[in-house]
Amino acid sequence: MQIHKCVLLILVSWGMAVEPALAQHEHPASETKTETPETSQKPQPETSAEGSQHNDGPALPEGMSLDEVLDYASGPPPESYPDPVADDELKFFTLFEQLEYRIPDGGGADQIGWEAQGWVGFDYNRFVWKSEGELTFEGEDQGGSSTDFLYSRLITPFWSLQAGAQYANEWESGDYEDRWSGVLALQGLAPGMIEMDSSLYISEDADVTAAVEAEYNLRLTQRLVLQPRAELGFAFQDIPDRALGAGLTDANLDLRLRYEIEREFAPYIGVRYGLLAGETASIAKSAGTDTESVSLIFGVRFAF
Repeated sequence: MQIHKCVLLILVSWGMAVEPALAQHEHPASETKTETPETSQKPQPETSAEGSQHNDGPALPEGMSLDEVLDYASGPPPESYPDPVADDELKFFTLFEQLEYRIPDGGGADQIGWEAQGWVGFDYNRFVWKSEGELTFEGEDQGGSSTDFLYSRLITPFWSLQAGAQYANEWESGDYEDRWSGVLALQGLAPGMIEMDSSLYISEDADVTAAVEAEYNLRLTQRLVLQPRAELGFAFQDIPDRALGAGLTDANLDLRLRYEIEREFAPYIGVRYGLLAGETASIAKSAGTDTESVSLIFGVRFAF
């Protein structure tokens, strides 16, 4: 009987010890609700004598109203304040788009050709020069070149209006001719990332001609670039001294594949198809000159 009483006493004591632990497990401390203060106990924003509430924003300068501060902030900086960005630096750039050796397929004389341009100036106002030409070393000594000297003004984010003068010369078998012309040009980037350059020329003899160039850089890889290019020439009247007829005078269609060893240096190979058109082609045929040609070209493109 004494044994039974001892066992019963042990079981009761164990049950009284386990019950609080089970209750704590079923209702953990993290889930217990905390009482929130009544609305009347929450801190209220400070109120001025007029009854308006003050926010925690920055304080106004002493002696200035909010409108005066905003007007001052929207105005120009003081003269003594340094420029945040030096965005009016004098810069320069030169690009030889073409410096190439041309081998015609018709058995004519090989040629050296070039086209380059550069500028010096600022973001909006620049002095721009453009040069192009070709010359032969076999057979008759002949060739020609032209150089434009232009003032360029950025008129939109992608287009520049240019004006200036062009000096052009031509020579053949000892005969040398040169001329000056006024130039009005528009150069920029057309939709589709097509680079455009259009120029209108008025010579000292009042002959009016025009040239339009367009090219596109198709990036096959990070270094390999395929560049189709077209150049069209126009004359607004017959120019017998230059063997030009009114209308479309000539066209050059080029395709170049370059490998950019660096962005500033890229050798290339390509092909050029050139033709004379309209009245200019008729004048050339009557003089016994070919009106079409295809040339294989090797060259290098570089910039600095």
